[in-house]
Amino acid sequence: MVIGTGLLSAIPAVVAALPVQGSAISAPFLRARVLASASVPYEGYAESTVNLGLPVLPDLQDVSTLLDGTTDQYVWYRSPAYWRADAVTGTSESDAYQDGQVTFLWNYGSHLFSQVTGNQPVRLPRAADLLPPALAHRLLGTAAAADHVSRLPSRRVAGVDAAGLRLVPADQRTTIGAIDIWADPRTGLPVEVQIFTRGATQPVLTTSFLELSLQRPGLATVTPHPAPGVGVSTARLPDVDGALNGDGDGDGDHTPFPAQLGGLSHAALPGSPPGVAVYGAGLSRVVLLPLPRGVGSSAFNAAIQAGADVLSLAGQTGVLIRTPLLTVLMVQAGFRHTTFLFTGAVTPAVLENAATSLVTDLSHRFRKPR
Repeated sequence: MVIGTGLLSAIPAVVAALPVQGSAISAPFLRARVLASASVPYEGYAESTVNLGLPVLPDLQDVSTLLDGTTDQYVWYRSPAYWRADAVTGTSESDAYQDGQVTFLWNYGSHLFSQVTGNQPVRLPRAADLLPPALAHRLLGTAAAADHVSRLPSRRVAGVDAAGLRLVPADQRTTIGAIDIWADPRTGLPVEVQIFTRGATQPVLTTSFLELSLQRPGLATVTPHPAPGVGVSTARLPDVDGALNGDGDGDGDHTPFPAQLGGLSHAALPGSPPGVAVYGAGLSRVVLLPLPRGVGSSAFNAAIQAGADVLSLAGQTGVLIRTPLLTVLMVQAGFRHTTFLFTGAVTPAVLENAATSLVTDLSHRFRKPR
């Protein structure tokens, strides 16, 4: 019995050590197959490790924790419209459900379901965004046509002989040096993703399946079933258009977003919510988010206390948070000194130029006539 148990426990190591079957698929075809794999169903267990060194900011603790440390997730994926991902730690669990056009977020600590309706092309990151398929689709879908792709040697990931793909951005304004993706060459399903910053030899982000099955989970598995008495709240993003024009409730006539900020053109994303604005293209995109008044002031002060760089931007004060991958800049300007947060996988100079342009634009809008 002891001998038999020992042999069984050694099977995974033996399987992992077997030669990996290479794939002759070309880099462009592999990229296309990955992008077309959103309908591939699967179940699995994934682990993601990110090391950015972001400070903890008020009301953004979950984001800071997600981007610094290891996240373990169980996922059941039927289709882009129906899936479930459970992020588990030693003391808590948070679940995300995509149920048609509605997203449900369940936090065991607060014992509350949050309901988010509609399309969300830009929002704060969640644990499910770190799953290998989700991250690979977002990165390849955002990448520019000029970015260079090449093949990497195949490797075995969660029992899959995965073909490797490397993407190197052509735009020097991004902090991303390379994106490595391994995917099932037959279905295109990504099973591992690594992100390297410029000049780095070790990835700053790694996400990989440890267990994987290409079976379709049942609909009941991915459908939320809140217990009786559990509250359900509706999430609402702040209205950046209203904040830009001094209208806190987002109603009334609005001046359009500036056409450009720091040389970056405003990107009108289909279905984009009113809570954010995006500038630029490819992996050099910049997200602009106005923070609620109380949260903005607290986050601004917390960043200064955490050692962020204090800048002067067209007569206004800004704070800059640098990490190997993401850069964050906050500036208070415009109507009631709203706190605007800029972020992206870009160099600090990109955000400084964008923020300076916004401050200048707002000073013209709110300048009192003499």
